[in-house]
Amino acid sequence: MASAKRDIRHIIDSFSEDLIQIAKDVVQEHVERSLSEWKAKNQKLLVRQSAESEKALRNRKAMERIERVAARRREREEKKATERALRLEQRLVEGKKPRARRSSLTEAGAKKEPTPPPLFVHKRRRDGEIEQLKRNDEPDAPTLNGAAQPSAEAAV
Repeated sequence: MASAKRDIRHIIDSFSEDLIQIAKDVVQEHVERSLSEWKAKNQKLLVRQSAESEKALRNRKAMERIERVAARRREREEKKATERALRLEQRLVEGKKPRARRSSLTEAGAKKEPTPPPLFVHKRRRDGEIEQLKRNDEPDAPTLNGAAQPSAEAAV
């Protein structure tokens, strides 16, 4: 009798294990189907999110690269400034005059007198012919409303 009870319990246990496995398989299949349906419906959203995450990653990497370049540039400029200061100090110690900087040279060049107007003035007509215009150094006689002054006419 004990062996019959043991056999029955063994059959019930194996049957319950089979039922549990079947239930797990059904649930897994249902979850996979639901997930695939959701992905099908929201595929555009998923593509957009993945594109945005890739873009954010690229932007972050670019910003890090820009920051590294700026840091290196600052280090170079600081190094150059210290070297310049040392050279200037050395020149002053030796009793030499400090050299003129490029910026002071360009400022002197910027203070030049304005250039005179061009000597020859040309005008191209619509038909392609070039007409040379005369240059008037002396100012024209003043006009009133586009007419010459009466004193100029009376002198003739």
